[in-house]
Amino acid sequence: MSVTLLIDLDDTLLINPLESFMPAYITLLSTKLSPHVAPEKMVPQLLAATDCMIKTPSTTKTLEQIFDENFYPVLGLEKSSIEPLINDFYQNEFNQLQSVTALRPEAVKLIDFAVSKNYTIVVATNPLFPQTAMRSRLNWAGFSGNNFPFEFVTSYELMHFSKPKPAYYAEILGRLGWPRGPICMVGNSLKEDILPSALLGIPGFWVDGKIEKLDVAQRNQISLGPLEEVIPWLEKLPDPDGQINLRDVQGVLGTLRSTPFVLQYLTENLQDADWKKKTSAQDLSLLELVSHLLDVEVEINAPRIETVLSEDDPFIAGIDSDPWIVERQYQTTRTPQVINDFMTQRLSSVERLASLSNDEWSRPAHHSFFGPTNLLELVRFIALHDIDHIRHVYSLIQTDFKGK
Repeated sequence: MSVTLLIDLDDTLLINPLESFMPAYITLLSTKLSPHVAPEKMVPQLLAATDCMIKTPSTTKTLEQIFDENFYPVLGLEKSSIEPLINDFYQNEFNQLQSVTALRPEAVKLIDFAVSKNYTIVVATNPLFPQTAMRSRLNWAGFSGNNFPFEFVTSYELMHFSKPKPAYYAEILGRLGWPRGPICMVGNSLKEDILPSALLGIPGFWVDGKIEKLDVAQRNQISLGPLEEVIPWLEKLPDPDGQINLRDVQGVLGTLRSTPFVLQYLTENLQDADWKKKTSAQDLSLLELVSHLLDVEVEINAPRIETVLSEDDPFIAGIDSDPWIVERQYQTTRTPQVINDFMTQRLSSVERLASLSNDEWSRPAHHSFFGPTNLLELVRFIALHDIDHIRHVYSLIQTDFKGK
């Protein structure tokens, strides 16, 4: 059984009281940049740009790009001239903040256990800092050099979503090819770690959580306790056998939001010829897979959503779109541009869905294959279809292009 462990950093892997860390961090950074911008101007804009990373809705930008456009121009700075100074800050002065933090031995023991069981481990920290800062804090936590067992560490260069958005968790899982074994989240924040990941059906362990802060239903669903109790909890995780439990509107929307960014990440280093590569006549190429996703989004998903919203209990005919792959000759009529076209169409679909009321999500329909259903269930099928395609794309790339 292959377990995927998502684990928070601050006050989970590392004792790092933010009420002490953040003022010290801001003082050091403002001092470093003071020759170029006055602290009384820099600090409010730093906080405002960080807030933009947290609150900005779905865009095509990474969190770093969102930060940059809300920080440097407003202060009259050119990033290219300031960036070397900031890089130097994170490599040097930033490490003075280690004195604010403390090693957590039980965290080291937990990660050693996960490594011994061949878990896939992701440091799922709020990606509001650069990778250098994340790596420094992990070093303070006892993970560096040969003892760095993490598949990846979220940071603002890599991610398009921050906590507590469910899309943040969906983007992580998509980058991993939506693993089929047990997936779990371990963290110290109910709001940022446990509740949003649960919207994707991910069981969580609330480190140092207080049971009195949970309602009756949550007390039956959320595990909590000291970090030492995580290992026995992990050993009892059920195996979903590849099933993803998407039931909540926000979990479904988070999955839909993440898909184009996941596909973009998985295919970003491929050459045009790679997109058409097949291992056998029966296999689909990456170009065929993404082209299929695009056409289904445009010709099936979007019209179906509008039909349910505009008609009373409409009949929804099932459509077999698989023949389109051959009929439309994707291999010769399409290019890797389809991924950008898919992103544009998907973001439009998500914007439409995100505006709906609870009553609209519950609007009924009758599907020729599934019988009585509603809009949420139909959109859930779209999300699960995304997951299947991401798994297929991930498998192709791992098999045919690993090491590129």
